[in-house]
Amino acid sequence: MKKILAIDDEMSIRLILETILKGKYDVTTKNDGEEGYTWMVTKRILPDLIICDIQMPNLTGYGFLERIRNSGFFSDIPVIMLSGEEQSKERVKCYQLKAQDYLTKPFNPVELIEMIEKNLNPKIKLRGFDLTYGDKLYYYRLGALDFMTQSIDFEEAEKKIKQSFEKINDL
Repeated sequence: MKKILAIDDEMSIRLILETILKGKYDVTTKNDGEEGYTWMVTKRILPDLIICDIQMPNLTGYGFLERIRNSGFFSDIPVIMLSGEEQSKERVKCYQLKAQDYLTKPFNPVELIEMIEKNLNPKIKLRGFDLTYGDKLYYYRLGALDFMTQSIDFEEAEKKIKQSFEKINDL
């Protein structure tokens, strides 16, 4: 079960998040950025995703986001920021600090779950596209294809790709 850390100073938001996400995810809630960061460091826990409010005492969402992005160890964890502010400058600041998404409160639970799923499963779903064998090999090696059912003979594929490039170079 994927681990989600939800950080918000409002008890009601923490309870809503727990209620929405329980059963599907392992959810831990914390009161502010400092408590969330301390929990991650002392327990040596690497959540799969973090949901974080912006306006909090002790360590704001901005401070928390900046701290984890500069940590090295936690820098790749996807973060969804929550805020009561709908201003564009708030969103831009979050994106500049490398947040993956931004959701305003009150939020639609379905929208939050879609954001979570998008960030936990960032696979490229290429439906209806005619890909060359080389493209398929490239995307498969990146781990981006979830529809490939047949096994790939990598040596044969690389040979075909090299032959294609040789033909292009001969033109």
